[in-house]
Amino acid sequence: MKDRSHDEAMVERFQADPSYAAELLAEVVRDGSVDELAILERQLLVAFATGEVDPTS
Repeated sequence: MKDRSHDEAMVERFQADPSYAAELLAEVVRDGSVDELAILERQLLVAFATGEVDPTS
């Protein structure tokens, strides 16, 4: 089995099941710590980033 980081595993899980990602985000916002939210936000950004954001659009 290939070794991978926890972040990589979570990104794959979120991409495979976006509804799980949404449910987890809601739970962490409601009951989690600031640190937990920061980690989740980082993972979600990697999972769902669509490229550069054009501030003029």
